[in-house]
Amino acid sequence: MAVIFTIDDDEKILTSLDRQLSRQGYNVSCFNKPEVLFDILKLQQPDLIISDIIFKNSELSGVNILEHLTEHYPDIGCIVISGESDIEKTLKCMKLGALDFIEKPVSIPRLVTSVKNAIALTRMKQSLKDSRSLIGTSSKIVELRNRLIKLAKLSEPVLIIGESGTGKELVAENLHAYSGRYSEKYLKVNCTALNTNLVESELFGHKKGAYTGAITDKKGYFEIADKGTLFVDEIGDFNPDLQAKLLRVIQEKIITRVGETEERKINTRLVFATHQNLETLIEEGKFRNDLFFRIATFKIQVPSLRERLEDIPLLADHFLKLFIAENNLNYMEFSGEAIEKLQNYTYPGNIRELISIVKNAACFCSGDVIKREDIEFQNITDSDFWGRVQDKTLKESKILMETELIKKRLKLYKNSVNHAAESLGILPNNLYRKMKELNIQNIK
Repeated sequence: MAVIFTIDDDEKILTSLDRQLSRQGYNVSCFNKPEVLFDILKLQQPDLIISDIIFKNSELSGVNILEHLTEHYPDIGCIVISGESDIEKTLKCMKLGALDFIEKPVSIPRLVTSVKNAIALTRMKQSLKDSRSLIGTSSKIVELRNRLIKLAKLSEPVLIIGESGTGKELVAENLHAYSGRYSEKYLKVNCTALNTNLVESELFGHKKGAYTGAITDKKGYFEIADKGTLFVDEIGDFNPDLQAKLLRVIQEKIITRVGETEERKINTRLVFATHQNLETLIEEGKFRNDLFFRIATFKIQVPSLRERLEDIPLLADHFLKLFIAENNLNYMEFSGEAIEKLQNYTYPGNIRELISIVKNAACFCSGDVIKREDIEFQNITDSDFWGRVQDKTLKESKILMETELIKKRLKLYKNSVNHAAESLGILPNNLYRKMKELNIQNIK
């Protein structure tokens, strides 16, 4: 049952709204002053608020209510009603995100329709928010979730490690969501996706005229995310010069824009991720030892999917529902045999590969039940391959496996490098580089 809070300084209107909305099956609570509402919101958050704009018994207005919701409760929708033609306040409410504006005397059919639409929108937003949660009940994911919640309370850097496709970015999002910075900005940057020549400018910002093309002053990611969280993916790809500058940011919380000498204080929570072994990079002289100890004091190991196969039923059902909703498809579900088949696979591509398998099965399933035969694994698992690598060295076997895997994905996605790269858990430019290295052309 959806919960609705109504707020108006006219008792008759509150009584009418309570009666009419209760008849529609809503749980309604009424308040006559914004101050009372603010106190109640600390204890309970409704699905929707219906508020007057002007209150004769308070210095606050509907504008203040919407400002309060925007800052503290962004997931709560609000409909504003008013009997006074204060155009300025009405426009301000709409700009602040009011879902609808209804004039007094309130038309009940109009209100009921507006409420239904608002509740549906609020729940859709909540569903999308839930889709970014960490799903699973396995011991591995429970341990991860507990560690994440503890680390979220800190402002210290966190290093997230794990194989490609395990969900490191999702862990970073949850670190921000559970932190005291949840209402501030969350930004993410992938080091390998940045232009090598401009990476320092992108991270630290630049002064006008610092280099050709710098036509205005510009803030970098560190500065834009001030008071919030910055997720830096693939930290192992930082060059030595950037590593030294990053160490200074962590230690002194100071950045200097390219082309400037002015130091700027920042208060940005830094979260890093990598699928590489940083200890190995340190041994090879590619990563600073002192930087490693600064970012790796607090680590989160994201388990591979093969380590949490008991979560497959929940994950597969979740990704199936998302795919159905996103593409407006009819209801579908997995058969027990299909789930069993999904659980008897090792998922070298981890979560990304499972999502791809689920989407493929849902797309080509004939009926409302996804059967065992609808599940197609896209990785190399046939005995013929293992026969061919029996007498090969580890390096030769790796080259052969990568070659065949990339060819299979390119064939599956009709030579779309972007889609093939996404399913493999790498960036398109990395796949292009690997194709050139292995001399792979378009697949017919």
